[in-house]
Amino acid sequence: MAPPTRSQVDVAVVGGGPAGLSAAAEAAKGGLSVMVLERGHAIGEPVRTSGGSFVKPLKALGVPKRCYHPIHRIKVIGPTTSATKSYRRAVGCVIDVRGTYQWLAQQAVEAGAEVRLKAHVEGPRPAGRGVSVRDPFNGRYELAARVVVDASGHTGFLARDAGLRPGNERSAVGMEIELHAPGYDQDEVIFWLGNDVAPGGYGWAFPCGDGRVRLGVGLVRPNSDAEPRTLLQQLSKEFAPLTGTQQTFGALEMHSGLMPVLPPDATTLVGRGLVVTGDAAGQGSTLLGEGIRYAITAGRAAGRAIVAAGGDYSPHGLASYPKEWRRMYGRNLKISYAVNERICNFADDDWDRVIRRMDALTSRQAAAVFASSFSPWWAASVIFTDPSLVRSVARALRARR
Repeated sequence: MAPPTRSQVDVAVVGGGPAGLSAAAEAAKGGLSVMVLERGHAIGEPVRTSGGSFVKPLKALGVPKRCYHPIHRIKVIGPTTSATKSYRRAVGCVIDVRGTYQWLAQQAVEAGAEVRLKAHVEGPRPAGRGVSVRDPFNGRYELAARVVVDASGHTGFLARDAGLRPGNERSAVGMEIELHAPGYDQDEVIFWLGNDVAPGGYGWAFPCGDGRVRLGVGLVRPNSDAEPRTLLQQLSKEFAPLTGTQQTFGALEMHSGLMPVLPPDATTLVGRGLVVTGDAAGQGSTLLGEGIRYAITAGRAAGRAIVAAGGDYSPHGLASYPKEWRRMYGRNLKISYAVNERICNFADDDWDRVIRRMDALTSRQAAAVFASSFSPWWAASVIFTDPSLVRSVARALRARR
């Protein structure tokens, strides 16, 4: 293959995940030249996330219906108790991760961005702004850029090296198998809680359509030193009866991934010529480990800010991005992180108490908890159902301060 067709762009995006692709699309729409540098061989592969999410925000983001499987029932199973919430109109969903990432890539390409695969970014460009890149087609080369977007995922290595974010002292570790299980109810998501299932974390069964189910476990390091693979084998035994007495099930894919568990204010989102977004910035809900919709929202906000900066890629010129992010999600993600810190040390009695509280909530109130949407409406409505729950959330938030 010939040498790179471009050695200079306005925007270099490091990482072809949802945040990077969303930032690329917005920047390209604004008339800037954009190159996405993805180290993998394909957008959306390997799959590193379970894809649990919510229908309303995905619709608002324009994600097509073909990219997610709607869910009408959420069941939570604890050590000795359980709770089920049903929804006539689907609230939750399970995302087709590969399909959604590739849809986002299509949006970026149509807007004018170039996507380069198997492009390994080694670090900042030594002479001026941009990055040093290595790929099997062009060898090593330098890509000059007026601004770089660090959407590199869990490591956030460009932001970390620039002093914009800390290292990953805590990380969520997830492992799942995607099964062909035609006997499983495709309308129901299950969460398993308790130390026998996943100490300080949870297990899940996420149906994703066409008789397929993602069965997985998630833990937080270093709070738990349990081995996900062993826990997943144990959970498979719990899952088997749910597939029907005459049905078989079998593994089709295995997914694993990491998500940083950073305090919401731990990352400085903009530096001189550098913007941080998605997992690289810790922009996800640490309550359930949900990240895709947050990454799309953050990436788009970052891309719009780059366009609006008008060439002033200083922290001042890019300030609209962190301001918009805090306005949209600052409160909810602070609460989610505070709750995460507490539940990582829960005993089985604590989990049973949480499930009993959840059982007392209305379906709408419970959905807001799952979605990390702790709005004034939620607090006002829950205060009449379970005032102690509101006080508990408030205490967790005060403890973070």
